[in-house]
Amino acid sequence: MNDARDDIQTELRGEDPQAALDEDGAETRVLQGPGVSPGIAIGPVHLYARAAFTVEHRLLAEDEIEAEVEEFEQAVIRAEHNLAKILALAREKLGDESVQIFDAQMMMLRDKVLYQDVVYRIRNERCNADYAVMGVMTQHRQRIEASENEYLRDRANDLQDVQERLIMHLRRGKHLSAIDPDTIVVSENLTAADLLLFSRRGILGCALDRGGATSHVSIMARALGIPTVMSLHGLTNLVRPDDLLIVDGIEGRVIVNPDEATLATYRTRQERYRRLLLENEQLAPLLAETLDHHRVQLRANVEFMEELDVLEKHGAEGIGLLRTEVLLLMKGEITLDEEIQFEGYKQVVQAVAPEPTTFRLLDLGGDKMLPVAHREPNPFLGWRGIRVLLDKPEILIPQVRAILRASAFGPARLLLPMVTNIEELHRFRQLLDQIKHDLTREGHLYDETLPIGIMVEVPAVALMADLFTHEVDFFSLGTNDLTQYTLAVDRGNDLVADLFHEIHPAVLRLIKRTIDAGDKHGIPVGLCGEMGGNPRVAPILVGLGIHELSASPAYLPGVKRVIRAIKRSEAVELATRALLANDAHEVGTMLDQWLAAHGCGFDQFL
Repeated sequence: MNDARDDIQTELRGEDPQAALDEDGAETRVLQGPGVSPGIAIGPVHLYARAAFTVEHRLLAEDEIEAEVEEFEQAVIRAEHNLAKILALAREKLGDESVQIFDAQMMMLRDKVLYQDVVYRIRNERCNADYAVMGVMTQHRQRIEASENEYLRDRANDLQDVQERLIMHLRRGKHLSAIDPDTIVVSENLTAADLLLFSRRGILGCALDRGGATSHVSIMARALGIPTVMSLHGLTNLVRPDDLLIVDGIEGRVIVNPDEATLATYRTRQERYRRLLLENEQLAPLLAETLDHHRVQLRANVEFMEELDVLEKHGAEGIGLLRTEVLLLMKGEITLDEEIQFEGYKQVVQAVAPEPTTFRLLDLGGDKMLPVAHREPNPFLGWRGIRVLLDKPEILIPQVRAILRASAFGPARLLLPMVTNIEELHRFRQLLDQIKHDLTREGHLYDETLPIGIMVEVPAVALMADLFTHEVDFFSLGTNDLTQYTLAVDRGNDLVADLFHEIHPAVLRLIKRTIDAGDKHGIPVGLCGEMGGNPRVAPILVGLGIHELSASPAYLPGVKRVIRAIKRSEAVELATRALLANDAHEVGTMLDQWLAAHGCGFDQFL
């Protein structure tokens, strides 16, 4: 494992810790980034640079102004027609749900604020339309790019695409999508529309300098089954056209000019993964049950409406975590409108029924946008989660009302984020009783027994889990935050990221303590952190007694495959030894040896 601190010192010495020469003298480089779409691609590089438009200011004569406004309107119309064709292609390749990815851009074209700002600049500054579009879009894009919220930053890509599309149509140009077939696209950034059009040319994979798992292009990559790794920061400057590339979207790795041994290994893994995809189709309807008949429920973590149509395909038993803050981000702000929320939640519940939908209330703060302008010196230990909601009933009440109303249309559960003490639950229960009373008086139907659960992501809650069992209907372990708080490691900080270990014995002991408290009092315990989607860790979690695992849909078949290949009785023995280990390295070694001995080594599943 590379040590980030050593890498910094190496960079200062002018060395590249990830570069080597293969047998032919070509430079081999290995880069790591988030694998946002699983799979393995091997092929030549196609360097793609999106068209850059140079816009110059032109002062309009008085009699040119209205004609320029009309030209802008015609460009919007042409852009709408162009997007309509892309929507039709998306519907043809991926089905009706996929078209929602492009709805945002359609809405942006007719967004009242953006449209009026452009017209205002044309008329009042007497500037040409493309200059006005560039100015307005850049201003809005810079505002959301400055956000600490990853979802908002990724929406900046949509604004960029709309900007380029409008300027292109103002100049009567065409969107170029010429890509060589059977290549791996390497680019600084792409849009979902780019990837959809490129898919018609039969590209093998995608490696991008920018972007994240919440971007529309990553959603499109997963939907199309194109192996993709993002946030590689400089890959476009390292590769040349026709360099050989391996894109490992499973482990988030890109290898430039691999040696023959590495190439042979990845060709074997590529074929194994292809066979697994075929087998997963048969695996989806089967239960996640061990060889000695211990049952684990597998549910999905969901952020986007576009993901609903793949739940059944991947064998998800409902939604274990619906991140509502993502669904409700409109134009860079959280929408608080109860009716908008209700219609969205109703749609989700109906789509997922008869399986349950678990709604996590808005988890604001930390790395997510807060409804205030000020910044906190340490947001992860500050005003976030349930603390914000209890202090801001104008945010909490409309959302709870909307969720309760949606519960009349299918099974639902409500999950409270970042709970740290029982008093917070008491305050929430008082508000909930009042909300139910008001809904009944107004004649709204809802599930009066809607289950209420809490995220266990603060060590204090795990340590006192037995007391919380008297207050809630279920627990959901948020292991991303639980690990970072337990080990005092910021997982987003490159300097200490190598110290972030979810299988550290201290974290495992907190998980075990929570599960034991749940078992004693009849409270089901689920896990919805990234740990839940890792097949390698599944035996330990089964051994600890977890009742439910929730992960991104694409990772559920791999977890199910491991669960169905092991015995609970043997996993209990493994988990017991892991709890007594000295550190995460010891647990990892123990786990890998156990998997190999039981014929389900990690490589067999990935």
